[in-house]
Amino acid sequence: MAYDDTSAFPPTNLAPPRRAPGVIETLLCIAAYFAMQFAFGGLFGGLSMQLTRLFPASVPDAPDRLIVVVILTLACSASLTYWLVLRRWGRARAHEAGPGGLGFNAPSGTYIAIGTAMGIAAPILGGLLTQLLAGGHEVSQAVSDIADKAHIVMRVALLPVVVLVGPAVEELLFRGALLSLLRTRLGDGWAIAISAIVFGTVHLPDLGWLWYAVPNLILVGVFCAWLRVRSGSIWPAFVTHAANNALATIAWFTATTS
Repeated sequence: MAYDDTSAFPPTNLAPPRRAPGVIETLLCIAAYFAMQFAFGGLFGGLSMQLTRLFPASVPDAPDRLIVVVILTLACSASLTYWLVLRRWGRARAHEAGPGGLGFNAPSGTYIAIGTAMGIAAPILGGLLTQLLAGGHEVSQAVSDIADKAHIVMRVALLPVVVLVGPAVEELLFRGALLSLLRTRLGDGWAIAISAIVFGTVHLPDLGWLWYAVPNLILVGVFCAWLRVRSGSIWPAFVTHAANNALATIAWFTATTS
């Protein structure tokens, strides 16, 4: 009797694996996110100005109005960035824990706890480092300047965007796409260092080009990148980033609204 075991032969109709994104494509994805922020910020900002001219008595004051612009801008930019990156990297790489993946797999509880501790320590250590480098100069970010002058309700509305949406998309880009690219080419050590430096440097415009505020963000970037490498998941890094941002917003609720 003939023996026909077709399972012994590999299937011939499998499509070749999609090529991993390269350096230029990865950097363009990061640049696209910030370009979208600029574009959506201009769009919603211009719309808010038009509404102010048409309905001056109904539109909120400038700080509250700008918070609405920030929320819409980040929500639209983050949504499109997630769609772009996940579509290009693909489902398989999105859930891959190794160097070539984005790390959207479940982490262990231990690394979530470590990520929380790092997120609490980062603003404390980073704040001391910034004070040392700044020499007494005040450091603030554009979003914080807006929130400090806004109504308490608008500060609360902005909180989820700063604590959750911002860290989620930045972790996707810097500890997902960029770190993945660097790990496959340079190894873990260099990948952690370079991705953290890039992460800190791209925030310079939001910091008013105050260079002495960048090492604080580089420290956060090192913590997050180390967690991504060690845990095999992007979620502990997200927890660190979110906790850091949450502590940084405490001043919003102690500031006096003018």
